[in-house]
Amino acid sequence: MITVATDCAQLLSLWSLYVDAPFIPRMLKEPNHLLWSSIRTLMLQKNLDVTLIKVHAHAANPLNNHVDALAKAAHTDSHLSSQSLSELLAPCILQFNCLPVDMNIRKFIRDIFDAKSLLTLALLTRFNSYSSTSDIDWACTKFCLNNNKQFVSHRNGHSEFCGFHMKLLLDMLLMLTTLQR
Repeated sequence: MITVATDCAQLLSLWSLYVDAPFIPRMLKEPNHLLWSSIRTLMLQKNLDVTLIKVHAHAANPLNNHVDALAKAAHTDSHLSSQSLSELLAPCILQFNCLPVDMNIRKFIRDIFDAKSLLTLALLTRFNSYSSTSDIDWACTKFCLNNNKQFVSHRNGHSEFCGFHMKLLLDMLLMLTTLQR
């Protein structure tokens, strides 16, 4: 059993919310959710029982005073601030298909969706029969599809017209890519 004496009330409340309780999606909104996830994973892997106790700030608790001194020293120590993030080891890094998860979880999920959409587009037989997928400018394709809202708008009742636009884009894609070079 590990006992941590702290004078930080916010740490106590976040600990009970994110570490002692079952996982909740709200944790992903925290800017340091990777740290909370790392602590949680480490505790589960090592079968640790950690208890936090509240002490008064600047109390005569020697362990709390020692940690405060270390924290103050870390702000002035140039060696600690010059370390790159790659030198720091975390017991847990959230990954999806071997890619580290972006801190902005909504952006990361949107990027995954965009990548899957482009992969689906690349697997169409028209691209396989004419050329390799490396001949297609996917950044330009994504830009066109994202910025022309008419491509995906079926609310006006003209889905055939939108489909026609999409077919024109796909037919012209190889020619546009060749002209761009």
